[in-house]
Amino acid sequence: MNQRLLFPLTLLLSQLLAGCAVYMPIQCAAPQITGQHQSEITGSTYLNGRYELARAYSPVRHLLVRAAYSNLPARTDSTYYRGRQYELAAGTYWPLGAQWLIGGLGGFGQAQSEARYQGSGGLINIGPVPPVQHVFDAHYNKLFGEVYGTLQASETISIGAAYRVTRVNFTSLTDAGAAVDLSRMVRSEPMLFFRVRLGSGPTETRPIQLQAAWGTSTSLGYDPSLAAPSSADYQLQQPRGYTTISISLFPHCLLRKIQPNSEGQ
Repeated sequence: MNQRLLFPLTLLLSQLLAGCAVYMPIQCAAPQITGQHQSEITGSTYLNGRYELARAYSPVRHLLVRAAYSNLPARTDSTYYRGRQYELAAGTYWPLGAQWLIGGLGGFGQAQSEARYQGSGGLINIGPVPPVQHVFDAHYNKLFGEVYGTLQASETISIGAAYRVTRVNFTSLTDAGAAVDLSRMVRSEPMLFFRVRLGSGPTETRPIQLQAAWGTSTSLGYDPSLAAPSSADYQLQQPRGYTTISISLFPHCLLRKIQPNSEGQ
């Protein structure tokens, strides 16, 4: 196959599969909070075994605060990908009628990750050049901003999209012990999601929600066709894709179910 056709194919696969790059994109938040004192507790899993825990809360109307922690446990294999990170954010949300919810938030976080693998992380190595062994160790801070929108299609089903821009600032970055000349990058991170609210009755009384989400992360202003796929620069800035499955609990919905019974006693 012509190499001009192989490169776009490689790029597409790297977006759909979670390859072994050192940067770990965290999924967009897009909390399903619509009013004061509402809370959302979410647990998520990624296809590569990474898990994520998050809590969002609205202390006053239209104000949102959120914290999240993500971890990919350490493994002792000769090829590995592991790391952990947290983020804190604040923002706003605005219900538009009974069906639409829009919002935005911004925040910061810190992360540490390690990756050891050959070439382009096990996707496709182009050409006769032997794959390069990479052993990345990275510490970085990040600043991000996100906007999101949700359509409540029925009492049970909702769909939506979110878009996040993340600025990654490396505080320490090495490959096989040697410093890498990359201090920062800016990532573009769209996400689509599909949600199912379990139970019966109005949406706002159902305490459990399931979600499937699909997202990508690419470096803004970076042209991967100008770099060798085995180079450290390409490996660090290559596109990433992820799929997550999540379950959310809404404690305020449980309280609404309990309070009427309490008042009647």
